[in-house]
Parts: sequence; structure tokens; C-alpha cells
Amino acid sequence: MAEQKQPVVIEHEATAENSQESKSHYVKDSASRIYAIAQQHGVDALLHKIPPQKTPLERALKREQEIKAQKQKNLEQIVKLAHVSCRNETAGDPDQDWLYRFFEMAQDIHNSSMQRLWAQVLKRETTNPGFTSMKALKILKDMAPKEAQILQRAAALACSFGTDSSLKLLFGMKMPSGVFSLSKRDSVTTINIGNHQLPYSSLLVLIELGLVHATELESGEIELDPPLLLTYQGTNLSLQASTKGVKLLYYRFTPTGNELCRLLGHKPNSQYYDQIVAMLSQKFTVHTDVKSSIHHTV
Repeated sequence: MAEQKQPVVIEHEATAENSQESKSHYVKDSASRIYAIAQQHGVDALLHKIPPQKTPLERALKREQEIKAQKQKNLEQIVKLAHVSCRNETAGDPDQDWLYRFFEMAQDIHNSSMQRLWAQVLKRETTNPGFTSMKALKILKDMAPKEAQILQRAAALACSFGTDSSLKLLFGMKMPSGVFSLSKRDSVTTINIGNHQLPYSSLLVLIELGLVHATELESGEIELDPPLLLTYQGTNLSLQASTKGVKLLYYRFTPTGNELCRLLGHKPNSQYYDQIVAMLSQKFTVHTDVKSSIHHTV
């Protein structure tokens, strides 16, 4: 299966209507705001001076029809987005129960950015049946666009290393103290991932969603040979340790977090990448798989 080339981008919708609404948001009083919401959702009958002519049942049926029509529009848009993103990849047959649950959940997705993400879910399941679990679908359905944006920023920092292909948020390195050091404690070098749009509050959101494990983890001691392979957003780094006892510090994505990150595709954060390479270069000789290889030696 060909890898997704264009990442899914989660962003706030910025239509002219929403823009105008946001400008007037703070000048409207609460009663006017509730009135507008009631009109939009078809529950404003008792807010008019003139008594409603239709019965509650008639009003309910009309509202139900409008809801069903909107759900149909949502599904049709998601299917259209999935279809136009196809590049003649080899396809399989998604499980029928999975498809039923997918459509049942996807019909309630109104946000255009989230619809693009659900379209990617459908495409991936078609090209690789079983790619997205039912648990991931449930989390995705309950995820607000702001939470999806946080996951997108975390996914842009995600890497894997060694023989473990699970995604991780690498943020530091632990090294044994030198023989001439007065302290017996290990020395630690870290990167502040909060400087890369992922403050600790955002990390807590991902932990609460069940996408990232709560504990900070450390790798085993990195061997001098063979070199450690680290993959960041499709770029492979070969890390040749120059000293014994170095460990990497990281947060690990859960299996569901892995699934959703891989749906978002590769979207490298160049500043984070540069800081990671600079940090690793303190104790490793770093080679990349691109022509302009980076050679850093302690």
C-alpha cells in the first residue's frame, strides 16, 4: 500500500459567515444568542409572540427531517473527500460491520476539517482493511476539533526507534556522570516540547483521551554497536553512540494513539527536528538518509 503523501490538516473553519459571526459574538446579549441558536436548531416555537400554528409533533417531525438531511449531507461529503483522495491504490473489502459503525458515527461529523480526517479513515480502511480499530473510531467520534489539533501537533513530533515501531514523543537523554564528576547522579538533557505547541496541558488532554501513556519512560542503555535506527516523520537517522550508558527519555503513544497519528500522515516540525539532532549529537554521531547527511561528533 502506498503511503499517504499529503497530511490531513485539522484547523478551525473560517468561512465568511463564521467570520462575521465571530465579530458580532461579543456585542450580542445572551437572550439574542439563545434565540439564534434556537432558530438554527428548530426549537424556537415558544420564543415568538405569536403562538405556533403547528403542533409539537409537526414541529418535531420537521426538525427530525432536517437532522436526517444534515446527516446525509455529512456522509456524502465524507465519501466524496475519500473518493477524490484516492490515487488508484490497491483496495480490499472493509468488514461490513465496521462500515455500518463507521457510517453510524460519521454522520454526526459536521466540522469540515474533521470530515477530512474521517474521509482518510474510510480510505485507509479500503486500502488496508483492519487498519483502524473500532476503539479508535469511538475516540475519534467524541474528539473535539481542538483536541484533534492537539493530536496533530503531537503527531508532528512523533518518532520511533530501535526494533519497536510504536510512536513516541522523544524529549530527553539521560547520561551517566563522568568519572571526575562530584555527583553520582545521572545527568539529564531535555527539550521543552512546550516550545513546539505541545505544552503539558495539551499532553494531559492526550493522556485523558487515552492516546498517550501517562508515565515518562526511558529506554535501555543504547549499545555502542550496532547503531540505533531512529525514524522521524519518514526520515531515518542512524545514531552511533560515542559513550556507554546513554538512555533516551520519551512518552509513548498508546496503540489507539498510534493508529490516529498514522492517519494524520507525515508533517515534520523542522525546529523540533533540529533541536532533537542537536541534543542527540552530544552523545551520538548522527547520520541521516538524505544526501546532505549530518555528521555530529562529541
